[in-house]
Amino acid sequence: RATPSQSQHKTHRSRRALDAAYCSRNVQDNCCLRSLYIDFKKDLGWRWIHEPKGYEANFCAGACPYLWSADTQHSKVLGLYNTINPEASASPCCVSQDLEPLTILYYIGKTPKIEQLSNMKVKSCKCS
Repeated sequence: RATPSQSQHKTHRSRRALDAAYCSRNVQDNCCLRSLYIDFKKDLGWRWIHEPKGYEANFCAGACPYLWSADTQHSKVLGLYNTINPEASASPCCVSQDLEPLTILYYIGKTPKIEQLSNMKVKSCKCS
């Protein structure tokens, strides 16, 4: 018999990453990474960012059925509870897991500034 820590380790290793590669290969209604390109000027009215003109922000969306990319024991219990009690409002949510920064170029007067904005690009998702 596997000990609880061995079972958790095996589950953790086999858990699929809900990243762009997985989500694009598998059409999912469940929690997955969705593509979203944001053009700073057209979509947000931001003229102050000179480069890049836009970027792949992406987002996470979809249902979190029992054990679908469950991040914690709490989300596993919530998922099972929601399966048994479908009228209940308590259920795990699809959220971003890994995010990457975005480097931007803007100007203060005529002086160029380069800044790295943290947590701007969603790279993978999880149910939490």
